[in-house]
Amino acid sequence: MRPLRRPPGATAAHRAYPAAPLPYPDGWFCLGFGHEVGRGRVVTRRLMGEDVVLARGASGVLRALRPHCPHLGAHLGVMGSVRGEEITCGFHRFVFSLDGPCRRTSYGQTAPRAALGTLPVRESGGLILVWGTRDGSPPSWEPPVLPVGRPLPRGRVFEVASHPQQMTENVVDFGHLEQLHGATLGTAPEVSFAGPVCTGRFQVTRTLPRLGLVRVDYAFSVHGLGLTVIECELPWRGAAARFFALPTPIEPWLSHFRIAATATAGPVKGVPRALSRPVGAAASLLLRDAFFLVHAAGSSLDLPVWHYQKYQAGPRLAPGDGPIGRYRRWARQFYGDS
Repeated sequence: MRPLRRPPGATAAHRAYPAAPLPYPDGWFCLGFGHEVGRGRVVTRRLMGEDVVLARGASGVLRALRPHCPHLGAHLGVMGSVRGEEITCGFHRFVFSLDGPCRRTSYGQTAPRAALGTLPVRESGGLILVWGTRDGSPPSWEPPVLPVGRPLPRGRVFEVASHPQQMTENVVDFGHLEQLHGATLGTAPEVSFAGPVCTGRFQVTRTLPRLGLVRVDYAFSVHGLGLTVIECELPWRGAAARFFALPTPIEPWLSHFRIAATATAGPVKGVPRALSRPVGAAASLLLRDAFFLVHAAGSSLDLPVWHYQKYQAGPRLAPGDGPIGRYRRWARQFYGDS
């Protein structure tokens, strides 16, 4: 993972609240990209005030583990090593299955009845998604099954003094698209809420460097408060992009915000059929990078807003804001009885 970035203009990584106005939400949250955890690797990430150890066995299956060995508490992200489908704690060389149970000790005696704590983990569209709750309850819904794009999603990570609900609210805050990002809305946006998913469509026109006036159609789906997928139909035949906005709560009112994109390009005219596929792949790569850089630059305008924004529990909304009130009522389901 690349070094964490602070929002432009931020003077501190964390502006603490005396009492965070919103608790941790339940849901699926991104702890990285699949290519960051290769076979035999151990990686530590943060989720809801605790470390999570990601480990991938020789079979390629990824596991999310509680960080401490149940023997005497060594941190497996620091002292652990993976071989085959097992992880060995470097403190006393106890060996555990990546599924959890202790297999053997270094003493040649019967293994204790102990197991590593595990967390539900899914890989979808090149993303690593881990289920997080305040009470340890199992998943009550599943994330979407996304195809793995080629090229793989490229992303950046920022540390922001904010909360997933506040950052995800941007997707239905249509007023800020025009006022902050300089985009002009085309047709009237459509938004609907069903269970843990919010979906919608909108169209914007904006002037881009070297490209001039461009119209882009967006279809978004928000899965809980940690995974927003935006499908973009670009104004060039066969060109499309998928954009991810991924806030992950790491401490009260402190989040890691990942932004990533992938893209595809249709058949390239004027080249032999044998070269069409590699040329199309190269075009996809260039398209993804250009699209990502444009949208990353746009998101950089949101980052300082989130970092210094105060949560307004009773906002004074105005026509043109978008369905922010409906969004907040929908978001209540991710806090249980809080």
